[in-house]
Amino acid sequence: MREMTIDTITLRVATMDDAGATADLLVQLYRAEVPGVLHGPTAGQVQLFQHILTHELACGVGGRYVATRPDGRILGSASIRTPARSSDNLLPPGTLRAAIATVGVGDTLRLILSALRASCISDIVLSSGECYIYSVVVDSAARGHGVGMAMMGQIEDEARRHGARAALLRVVVGNDTARRLYVRLGYQPVSRTPAILDRITFPTELMRKEL
Repeated sequence: MREMTIDTITLRVATMDDAGATADLLVQLYRAEVPGVLHGPTAGQVQLFQHILTHELACGVGGRYVATRPDGRILGSASIRTPARSSDNLLPPGTLRAAIATVGVGDTLRLILSALRASCISDIVLSSGECYIYSVVVDSAARGHGVGMAMMGQIEDEARRHGARAALLRVVVGNDTARRLYVRLGYQPVSRTPAILDRITFPTELMRKEL
């Protein structure tokens, strides 16, 4: 695969038709950032995330984008939250039942524990002119070819169109590949989750860039 550029990657709003491919990307994101949380057959994990995404997209929550190459194949995904959008991440009805059916009781309990651990991290309160970029993931087969750089450039352009003058994002401590990309793009660390919480939650670093 040749080096991608901003001209060969197209960022667009995710649609219902993208739920399956985006679910696969989110499974990859979980495995990269919080290894050990997801277990069992990959197909079941994708089905669970697809259940959640289908509800999100059907409700028209907005803010989720996919990056595609010229032939339409989805190579990555990212989301934006602005002050006007709620950070409420309530799971859709039937998620517990869907989780048990797709990944089993044991792995469902593991996911619940993971969610509880993540809840220990305080939510990001955005000020006017700020946005929060999250769920950034590039397909494993497309990594190392400039997709992330191209996608982030366009997601920042989209943020500017929504009136953002600064972007915030979190990177899991230890995810050096992602952190290097963000530093190359001009993001600077502004805070870290308290070290005292490292044993009970996923340590992250908050980064910021003026747009």
